[in-house]
Amino acid sequence: MSDRLSIGEAEIVSVPDGAGVLPAGFEGQWGDYRETYPDMFRPDGSWHIHNGCHVVIADGRKVLVDTGMGPWPYKRYGSVEGELEASFAAAGMTFADIDTVFLTHGHPDHVGWNVLDSGELTFPNARYLLHEADWQEFTGREKTPNFVHRSLHPVMKAGRFDLLDGETTVSDSLTAIETPGHTPGHMSLLLYSGGEGFIFAGDVFSTPVYVTDPDLDFESDYDMERGKRTRNAVLQRIEDEGLLVSAPHFKDPGWGAVVRVEGKRIFRAL
Repeated sequence: MSDRLSIGEAEIVSVPDGAGVLPAGFEGQWGDYRETYPDMFRPDGSWHIHNGCHVVIADGRKVLVDTGMGPWPYKRYGSVEGELEASFAAAGMTFADIDTVFLTHGHPDHVGWNVLDSGELTFPNARYLLHEADWQEFTGREKTPNFVHRSLHPVMKAGRFDLLDGETTVSDSLTAIETPGHTPGHMSLLLYSGGEGFIFAGDVFSTPVYVTDPDLDFESDYDMERGKRTRNAVLQRIEDEGLLVSAPHFKDPGWGAVVRVEGKRIFRAL
């Protein structure tokens, strides 16, 4: 598979941040999908979780979608270390090339490279976009999580955050839309160029299983019922508009199509 994909006049570049392992336990919910999505599982039934990021080159802009786990061992995924810096180098890009960082939501495995170990912003020329509801959710807790101090507060202190509320035009080809459920302010990014369309779905689809069974519970969702409604609505839009789709936790490069097989929706990687 290529790490680059053309959508009309735009280009998407896969810049993965590594893959790890979550403990066994999901096989009870997802076991029926082992044959359909074998790349999701380790032999012991644990979730082989990828953590992908993508750069969109469109309208004279370079937009990074999510920033992954960060430049330190990520304990929840077996202490795997982020690889975004190496992925940028392999793609012939530097962090300074990015003018916009679009954060689908505020979870730590999606905002980790916002800031370097030194405390400096990783993307020195970028504005960072996040939905205001997620900012309020993660910064407004009685006990502020450590990742908020490390990866969110420095961006705001530097005056580089733009907090979004509602559908927002990012550029001529890119539009941020609200897709709540996984978090209160979860957003997805739509790309339309040259008669073609693509959606960066974030954790609307945490695994391909939820493309096939959008009404299955996902316990990491902030609001499981709203998450189900959002998944169904996004899937309908994908089918109605013929969109391609990516999600950060799908196997790299993370993009593909939703197809029908014997009446069921299946994610088919490209």
